[in-house]
Amino acid sequence: MIAFLLSLLAATPAETTLRPAQAILADYANAVGGRGAWKRLRSVHVKRALTVTGQGASGSEEHWATAEGQNRSESTLRDVGTFRQGSDGRVFWSQDPVFGLRRLEGAEQEDARINAAWNAEPDLASLYANVKSVPPPKEAQAEPDISLECVELQKKQGKPSVLCFDAKTHLRVVQTGVQPSPGGDIPYRLVFGDWRASSGIKTWYLERMTAGPTTVEGRITSLVFDEKIPASRFKMPKL
Repeated sequence: MIAFLLSLLAATPAETTLRPAQAILADYANAVGGRGAWKRLRSVHVKRALTVTGQGASGSEEHWATAEGQNRSESTLRDVGTFRQGSDGRVFWSQDPVFGLRRLEGAEQEDARINAAWNAEPDLASLYANVKSVPPPKEAQAEPDISLECVELQKKQGKPSVLCFDAKTHLRVVQTGVQPSPGGDIPYRLVFGDWRASSGIKTWYLERMTAGPTTVEGRITSLVFDEKIPASRFKMPKL
């Protein structure tokens, strides 16, 4: 009987104690420069080179954002078209070759609000209805030789996402979730890398997003802070 009990205990995986989500996010905030360094910035203008892995397609992306809650992203892929999304701080909108120009609502608006939040990296918890620690999902465990700490980010509308950090550096590694769209929810996986310091903060210069069979890689080619950006850039185009 004792041998039988020992065999059962040996076969039972040991429970892993997860650190509190707030502690994980606090370590991340410190790793990327701290709240003070981020809050000193008033605007950002980013340019990225885009590559569709395995298809030979390429393009570019440009993103503008201000401390007033304004933002705009414009991505162009060769032979595909141009995709735009923005907000003047009140109205969230999107424009693409498939669905045209739309004012975003519901889960799409919630996703746009989170993605557009000004310099939210050192205070991620404030964007979500709730955050909690979770084990790394199977989609994240493919990252080799990295011990992950993961947090589930529960939105006010829409399905939650899971963001995982390197347990040693405390920097973002991978995020999984679903992207709401007029055609339904699209599962995605985001990988972050090539972290660099600039103006007292750290940010990722490499972002690789996989949705279905398609992987798009974005690499920052230009990063400018505190540039004066006209408010007209963020207005929703006329329908």
